[in-house]
Amino acid sequence: MNVDSIITQLSVGLPETRTAFGELRNYDIAMRDDIHLRTRVFLPKGSGPWPAILMRNPYPHVMPYLQATATVWTRYGYAVVLQDCRGTGASAGVWKPFENERADGLDTIDWLCEQPWMNGNIGTSGHSYLSSVQWAIADIVPKQVKTMVLSGFTTERYRQNYMNGMFRMDVYTGWALDNAGSDPIESEDLFARATHIRPHIEMDEQLFGRQLNWYRQWITSVSPRAPYWNEGFWAEFREIPRRIRIPVLMTDGWFDQHVDGMIRDYLKLPEATRAASRFILGPWVHSMQTSGDMPYPNSHRNQMLEALEWFDHHLLGMDYPHDKGDVTTYVIGSGRWRSWDLFWQLGGRKTLYLSGSRNLLEKEPNFPEQITYAYDPEQPVLTKGGAGLLRYLSGAQDAAPPASVAQAPPGYRDDVISFLSEPFTEDLTITGSITVHLFVSADVNDTAFTTVFMDVLEDGTTYNIRDGITSLAYRNESDIPLDYEPGTIAEIEIRLWPITWTIRKGHRIRLDISSSNFPAYHIHPNFAGPWALQTKTRTANQTIYCGGRFDTRMIIPFSQEGGEA
Repeated sequence: MNVDSIITQLSVGLPETRTAFGELRNYDIAMRDDIHLRTRVFLPKGSGPWPAILMRNPYPHVMPYLQATATVWTRYGYAVVLQDCRGTGASAGVWKPFENERADGLDTIDWLCEQPWMNGNIGTSGHSYLSSVQWAIADIVPKQVKTMVLSGFTTERYRQNYMNGMFRMDVYTGWALDNAGSDPIESEDLFARATHIRPHIEMDEQLFGRQLNWYRQWITSVSPRAPYWNEGFWAEFREIPRRIRIPVLMTDGWFDQHVDGMIRDYLKLPEATRAASRFILGPWVHSMQTSGDMPYPNSHRNQMLEALEWFDHHLLGMDYPHDKGDVTTYVIGSGRWRSWDLFWQLGGRKTLYLSGSRNLLEKEPNFPEQITYAYDPEQPVLTKGGAGLLRYLSGAQDAAPPASVAQAPPGYRDDVISFLSEPFTEDLTITGSITVHLFVSADVNDTAFTTVFMDVLEDGTTYNIRDGITSLAYRNESDIPLDYEPGTIAEIEIRLWPITWTIRKGHRIRLDISSSNFPAYHIHPNFAGPWALQTKTRTANQTIYCGGRFDTRMIIPFSQEGGEA
């Protein structure tokens, strides 16, 4: 799609334009180390000065979309600054993801503050990595920066890479392959080959002929206590939301890989900042569009208009047509948007117990029972839907489908144990994080357990809601690896990512327990120790304990629905 077509698409639903695009200027701006970054300035027609919107981007392939976005902003009286990040596009320097964004961003803001065509009011914008560069400077911006529009990126970097010791291969191995900075030796079946190389730490040398040091740090820093996450940029990055003093508009999708972290970021904002800010959560994937098989009626929001109204208020002083200080979410299953104070109003918690008959019961079973299965890492359960995915954006035929998709019936694999509730007698609106408490054992010194929580319609059609995973080494969100003695019973808790979803009257809940979810997460080899250094796999015999003294259960937070949004 060419720039003119994108402009037409972006302009749908926006108010009448106030002016027209004037001119494009190109600059090479010197950073503090004398590296020059290519910076394009889109100015409205007229003499100015104007408020400015800054976007910093490392992806040359999205430049037509960003140029179109900049052109649309100019029609509403904004100067737009579009910069290639260091080492990308036409900018000089070496591309090192995230490493230089705080210094480069601040240097660019300082340059912008000196420009005669800028009227003293600056906002920043951009999605995904373009939001990471905003977070990187959000606590140190000068007074001219009045607001930021953030979407699809979190400061919680460790939680984005790992869940309970399990690495998100689909997102971060896929991203590393696409952003390695050089072409692979051979590109055919690149992702499949990358994810099956053992030890995985040799993937970069085998496929690119050189080491990707930043990727090696990701895959070997399994513990949240690892120095990589707790020293330097990532440690500082994680704390930035606590120090933000300007209002922010935050937007994300329930099926974006950043949603868990963005919710945490919002809650980290100082109370005064949060009261002046806004957070919108829709049924979207990382591209901020709907995906999958589940219908989402009434889910469309004009995100360009949302940003325009926000900038008009903070940079031009116009009235803002929405409430601030609340969270607006799409409630999947009900097809409605709701506003919640702070986050949402909890009405209670519903507990369902897992039984040996593979049911989800209102009352705890009296007698203990066991369910066993064999987990073979060479035959992993394939990912079908979910939020911790990204590779689908590449269009690859073998990419795991994101979001909520129709699931296979119970019993489709011997190593997937399905538990089913009775039909609900009234609607239940889930608000928050579901927790699954399991009592398990294995005949190996480390392994993994997975959960998939699902909505079963009256006709049997089943959609995934949330999934989770844990290794035994990092069970119960431990920040250090724990020992496990084969054959002993361990209690584990898996906390799923938050969501707002209505289980309708007549629907059932299904919970699947297994030991792999690939390629969303790496395949656990059933050996203890750093996963990326393992050279072989073995089969593990797993046991789930239910009933009696084993109160294996799931806890579902629910609420009365919030106000109309």
